[in-house]
Amino acid sequence: AVMMLWVNLIMDTMGALALGTELPGKELLDRRPYKRNASLVNRIMWRNILCQSAYQLGMLYYVLLHGAGLFGVPFGSEKHFTLVFNAFVFCQVFNEFNARSIGNDVSAAFRGLARNGMFAGVIFFTCLTQWALVQYGGEFTRTAPLTAMEWAETVLLGSLSVPVGVLMRCLPPFEENPANFASTPLLAADDSRRARERGRKPEAVLPALFAAFVPTAAYILFRFYKLNPDIASEVIDNFKGSTGASEL
Repeated sequence: AVMMLWVNLIMDTMGALALGTELPGKELLDRRPYKRNASLVNRIMWRNILCQSAYQLGMLYYVLLHGAGLFGVPFGSEKHFTLVFNAFVFCQVFNEFNARSIGNDVSAAFRGLARNGMFAGVIFFTCLTQWALVQYGGEFTRTAPLTAMEWAETVLLGSLSVPVGVLMRCLPPFEENPANFASTPLLAADDSRRARERGRKPEAVLPALFAAFVPTAAYILFRFYKLNPDIASEVIDNFKGSTGASEL
């Protein structure tokens, strides 16, 4: 029960405090007003929700069913469920960066962070409280302390929500339904001009895809090294040997 209350606090109260204090950007101020009967959740929001839900459900389902063997803990133990809980919480923490912008700007997650001290403060407070609950909650929160390695892995699993956020912005739909906006000839013409000016630039997509690939590849390599230390050590030794031979 305490875990659920804490998750609700992160996603509702703390999330609203962090995101509600974001300063409006130029794109928001230039956007046409919505109609009174416009859908509350537009199709871009649905895309974002479905992509994040698919990753988080898949990852947590895997950790729940196979995480015990993966982390070397008893299945169904307090530590096993703590690992699932920690990964889930950090999925929400990192998804708050994605939620700073619901559009298709692939770099929006981290742009302008210095302008919103409240957002940084909320993230810091959330991480600090999560650490205290896990390490010292005991019977009150029914959590078991995690090792530094277990912390690193669960935080890394949660941080993959950011690469997922980058990749989902490269998927259609790329525009909101025009029927959701108030329309006059002047507003429509001006909006079309701005849309052309701010069109998707292909050169901005490749760096975003690279940024999404790096942490994912790092986790795969880390997990492979941990599960296959002999093979990984042999690969490293061979690499060092070939490097030394080439230098000679």
